[in-house]
Amino acid sequence: MKTRIKLVENVCLVGESASGHGIVIDGAETIGGRNLGVRPMEMLLMGLGGCTAMDVLSILRKQRQDVTDCVIEVEGERGDEHPKIFTKIHVHFIITGNALKESSVKRAVDLSAEKYCSVSAMLGKSAEITHDYEVIEL
Repeated sequence: MKTRIKLVENVCLVGESASGHGIVIDGAETIGGRNLGVRPMEMLLMGLGGCTAMDVLSILRKQRQDVTDCVIEVEGERGDEHPKIFTKIHVHFIITGNALKESSVKRAVDLSAEKYCSVSAMLGKSAEITHDYEVIEL
C-alpha cells in the first residue's frame, strides 16, 4: 500500500492513493491553512469508521440482515502533551433496516472490534476504544 502527499500551498496538501483517489488535507487558519480540507487526525478517525463500517456491513449481509442505512459516528479524545495522540476513541453505530436482529448487529460490531478491523487494532495500541450501537427498525 502506498500514498503520495503533495504540497498545494501553505499547509494545504493533496493526498493521492495508489487506487487513484485523492483527498484535500489542510490546516486551520491559525497555522497558515485555509480550512479547505480534512485534518490528518480527523482522517485517522474517518479511517477507523470506514474500516469498521465495511466489516459490520459485510458481516450483516452474510447473515442476510436487511440493512438500509449505516452511520458510524467516531469521537476521539487527544492527550494534552505533544504528540497529542488519541487516548480515547468511541465508535457509535446507527444501523437501520427491516426486521434486524439486535443480536446480529451486536455480533457484527463485536467481531469488527475484536477481530477484523485493522485500523481499530492499530489505534487500540495507544487509545482505549469503546463501541456501542443502536438499531432503527423501519
